[in-house]
Amino acid sequence: MKLLFDCDGTILDSMHIWLEPVDRLLKEYNYNLTTEEKGHFEALPFNDTIKWLKENVCTDKSEEEVYNYFSKTIEDAYKNHLLPKDGAVEVLKNLKNEGYDMCICSSTDKFHLVNALTRLELIDLFDFILTPDKFPYKKSDREYWQKALDYYKIDGKDAVLFDDALYAIKASKKLGIKTVGIKDFPHNKNEWEEIKKEADMVIDNIKDIDMEKIKNL
Repeated sequence: MKLLFDCDGTILDSMHIWLEPVDRLLKEYNYNLTTEEKGHFEALPFNDTIKWLKENVCTDKSEEEVYNYFSKTIEDAYKNHLLPKDGAVEVLKNLKNEGYDMCICSSTDKFHLVNALTRLELIDLFDFILTPDKFPYKKSDREYWQKALDYYKIDGKDAVLFDDALYAIKASKKLGIKTVGIKDFPHNKNEWEEIKKEADMVIDNIKDIDMEKIKNL
């Protein structure tokens, strides 16, 4: 069984780095995201996030101004400050030692993830990092998950995804991938009840992974 891991909110305690600047902009412009917009927005790679905000929220700013609003804070955070979720390092290393093949499936630009995972000495645990900035599909797209399966030359039933996002769980399940929803409150609190319905299993934290239970899904 191949293990597919989201990164932000699952391995890294990083969602606040993305959401706090967005929340400030949304409040400044008195813009309320619909549930559909939220799912679409969260699946976007960084550059498309900037474009979406420019086109839909802060229309009076240039794309460059919106980009600069985020980029320095985010780059610095991944390169120097972000920490792993409680228990993540130990769990991932144990899974690798047990012989599991693992990869990262994220919406964040690969450049940032490499910075953080290298600093935390986790980069070598993963076979590859799949991100929309290097591939023309998002985590809400069926094709994104097919790319991960194709890398391993497996069917969906032979993979399990660990993710905190409802849209990723829904999209990956279309290919038969087993899904484990991970709590990342307060960031996915509003979606948690639906995540519990959609995912094959839910856990409170990455440290709660139990592969014996997952094998029986």
